Amino acid sequence: MQFLKNVMFFFIEPLFWGGLLMTFFSYQWRLRNERKNFRIAIDRDFYEGRHFIKNGFTFLLIGAVFDLILGISLPSQTLMLYQLFAVIALLLVNVGDLSLVALLLTGCVTLIFEQLKLAPSDFLAKHLLVSHTNDQFGGTILLLTGLLALFQGYLAHEDKTDWFSPQIFSGKRGRRIAGYTWREFTVFPLIMFIPGGAFGTNWQDWFDLSKYNTSLMIMPIFVGAFCRIYKQTPALALKLRRRQSLFLAGVSFILAGSAFVFPASSFYSLALLLLVIIFQAFGRLRADHEAKRWYVETSEGVRIVAVKPDTPAAKMKLEVGDIILECNGVRVTSGDELYEALQKNSAYCRLKVKNFDGELKLAESAIYADSPHEIGLVLFE
Repeated sequence: MQFLKNVMFFFIEPLFWGGLLMTFFSYQWRLRNERKNFRIAIDRDFYEGRHFIKNGFTFLLIGAVFDLILGISLPSQTLMLYQLFAVIALLLVNVGDLSLVALLLTGCVTLIFEQLKLAPSDFLAKHLLVSHTNDQFGGTILLLTGLLALFQGYLAHEDKTDWFSPQIFSGKRGRRIAGYTWREFTVFPLIMFIPGGAFGTNWQDWFDLSKYNTSLMIMPIFVGAFCRIYKQTPALALKLRRRQSLFLAGVSFILAGSAFVFPASSFYSLALLLLVIIFQAFGRLRADHEAKRWYVETSEGVRIVAVKPDTPAAKMKLEVGDIILECNGVRVTSGDELYEALQKNSAYCRLKVKNFDGELKLAESAIYADSPHEIGLVLFE
């Protein structure tokens, strides 16, 4: 009965509802942006919602096993303070990724108030701040940070390249440039088994499984990943994002072990991870800036800005940034010329393409005989 109450409590948490609302808002924002730039929605599928649910279930199962093995727990005040920071991070999900920052700030603020012996207001003292943390608090926050970093690495897998949404910008020389935004996020329930129901129980108690039914807390956790690129390929951007997340997870677990042995190092470890996250964000910006090519209009051929799913263009494995040089043996330099060349063969098309790395390739596929314009390409309008 208590477990059901805890489950129901999760579904009324503001962070969970904020995640649902932001998922729907992100979907609408994407469609509105694509229609504004291209007069069509490139992909009408509500994959944001599907990913939100699927990733939430996946992380729920992994998190439960993680907690069952390590027995992590946090006081209820920490949950309230974390939700405050996480909701703010969630509101900024379409401009950046602050999901790990929210957790680290929760730990830092709690330890600062404790170390400086500040006297917060009655509301803060009662609802948001722990009056006294135990020696495991910092290590627990670091362990959770490592777990979320692993989840970020999972979100940034290379097979997510189909979900980069384009937007058109004006270049310095009058030519238009395409930029791409990718985001994945979810809010999942982290089940915490608390022996004896008391924060501060000796760590040996975590291995007494008979005590796990004495107290249980379900903590909503926000985790997300974000990329914005102008020159990198989606695959390289995700590869870098994933590598950074795995590195951050490794550092978090190492610092967590140190914090359990030397609790006084907890605050410095949390602050160090915040700095690592900042440096990684600048690293992603620098990697995109140092890439060689822009997704820019070209007179050499027809630049592909996006490929609609489940279309002839997708079957031909055409990719973002490719330049179509010839269609059905006719050289093309504009969208109108491309669609005119498609009319030469109403059932099939053959393309000569230069990919984003400058390599030539051939692509061919059957097309819709009654509507050759529906090949599935999105071009600069």
